[in-house]
Amino acid sequence: MNIALVLLQPADIDTLLAFVEDNDLTTATLSYWRVDGEYVLAEQLLAPLESAFHQAPVEMLLFAGSHGGDELATRLAWRLQGCALCQASAYSAAEGTVSKAVYGNGLVATFQPQGAPLCLSLAGGGPRRAARIALTGAERTLTPQPLRATLSAPQSAAFSRHPLETAQRVLACGHGTVGVDTARLAAALGAQEGYSRQRIMAGGCDAQRMLGISGQKVAPSLCIVAGASGASAFMAGIAGSDFIVAINRDPDAPVFTMADVGIVGDAGEALETLAACCLQALSC
Repeated sequence: MNIALVLLQPADIDTLLAFVEDNDLTTATLSYWRVDGEYVLAEQLLAPLESAFHQAPVEMLLFAGSHGGDELATRLAWRLQGCALCQASAYSAAEGTVSKAVYGNGLVATFQPQGAPLCLSLAGGGPRRAARIALTGAERTLTPQPLRATLSAPQSAAFSRHPLETAQRVLACGHGTVGVDTARLAAALGAQEGYSRQRIMAGGCDAQRMLGISGQKVAPSLCIVAGASGASAFMAGIAGSDFIVAINRDPDAPVFTMADVGIVGDAGEALETLAACCLQALSC
């Protein structure tokens, strides 16, 4: 197998070589494609990468984990009619499979990519140990293209904490809210949305809004828990709430043991009623 290690930054070499070692790819023929020059957008490296590939085709291109690495792996694979996977944690040459964390790092999925070349960006936070493989492969230089006049350099912005961290009202949605327009209802209630792991896994949700031990921990004045059974890992994320309203079809659901007020019924119907009451109160 021929593998190109794409060094967007000099420090990427240790991360990439650690991946090669950890996944038994040391017998592969390695080449090193180094960026020589300043660039501000991944766009400036696409053409140089495409040119380097056509001059010396490889079966796999590895990028260290970063936003730039993710973008380049994806866009380059499209240009070369190959296959891309971002945030890869492992590769099996014997099985031709790639593994990566999914659902907020709660599960590991295994993929069998089709098409070549395979462009992988690695999961962030990878090993930074000193390289143990001698740098004996061929080396190519990637010179960034000038920024096109139609593109502007990215602007730095200071972001505050996640909205859930400072929210005074939180709508904590469990699996029982699948199919419910929780975004509209949360807005009507003046609340920020959060989700249980089960609701995240059902799809259609922002994984960064997961509540619980491995997600966001909130301390609002009011937390409305809708359609969640009350698993301890989830409840740990909302335990700091001043007042908890729980909505669940099951009168014996554990969530009611931590609630100040409990509503037995359908989560969607109860939320619609609460939202209507809020709107009525605002109009008075």
